[in-house]
Amino acid sequence: MRIYGISAEQAFKILVWRSQETNVKLRVLAAQLIAELPSVPPPSPAIVAAFDHLLLTLHHRIPEL
Repeated sequence: MRIYGISAEQAFKILVWRSQETNVKLRVLAAQLIAELPSVPPPSPAIVAAFDHLLLTLHHRIPEL
């Protein structure tokens, strides 16, 4: 979802599509994707720093209810 900037519903549709195209059960395909995620290169230090800032300052941007 983060890599493609898509919703959970769209990500699920992609997995369903790949499952149908490859004739591999969705559950098996999803498990393999999770198993192979560590092979994706780590984010750059700038990305990690931006995320750290976002995480550490979230509470400042929560609208009053």
